[in-house]
Amino acid sequence: MKIAMRIVAPALIGVVVGALCLAAIAQETAGAIPADAEYAGSKLCGMCHKDQKTAFAETPHAKHVAPADATEPWKHSTGWDKAAGSAAEPGIQCEACHGRGKPHAGAKTEEKKALIVNPMSLDTPEKIDSICAQCHAYYTPKEGDAPVAFTPGENLLEKVNLLPPEAGKPMQQVNEFVTSEHFTEKHMTCIQCHTSHTEGVGEHNLRKQPPDLCVQCHHEQADLAAHTKGAAKEGDTCVSCHMPGGVHTFAKLAAQ
Repeated sequence: MKIAMRIVAPALIGVVVGALCLAAIAQETAGAIPADAEYAGSKLCGMCHKDQKTAFAETPHAKHVAPADATEPWKHSTGWDKAAGSAAEPGIQCEACHGRGKPHAGAKTEEKKALIVNPMSLDTPEKIDSICAQCHAYYTPKEGDAPVAFTPGENLLEKVNLLPPEAGKPMQQVNEFVTSEHFTEKHMTCIQCHTSHTEGVGEHNLRKQPPDLCVQCHHEQADLAAHTKGAAKEGDTCVSCHMPGGVHTFAKLAAQ
């Protein structure tokens, strides 16, 4: 019991301190988008955020082109206007994740952070994951037109009904993720593993590639041969068993 408490207590303290720090940062830098704000366009964003824009231009998001048979145009564009039947920009650009940026672009330096959304600084995992859920989830609105009217910084997950995951269905990562212990118990977010515009970003927009990414938290499983009792084959990583087919439920065994 004493050994268990020595392990649990520091972990619990870490969770509490981390949550308090996240809340403090969020209060300072999360930002908010005025209801009547207009889109600035990614070219204007790039005038100040040159490095981020350059790195982002090489990512799948920036290069995304809507398929010809797309039935949900807001998932394939930035600033979809349902009434006009058009978007502020094609593809997934800066303001899809950071919100309408014209007030931010025109503000004084000391006011800029308060007029844009930094997803890393939002105060709940649900608000952070909502940004990804715009496109990486299937849902029905609880009322109104929530998916189209969504603004980064809001909690989309409380405005829609996430549909149950279906085997083999693409673009349902959030539907799967919210059923996992990573989300329900650890309160993790998509952007702890993924990033949209870090220079040199790896496959699937991962911050690091497995197993390096996973063992940042799962230290005891760093020795894959010992963890699998010698069953791991050459080329296997954590993903081979815990994310078969890229499924984001993080099963304890591939068969589960």
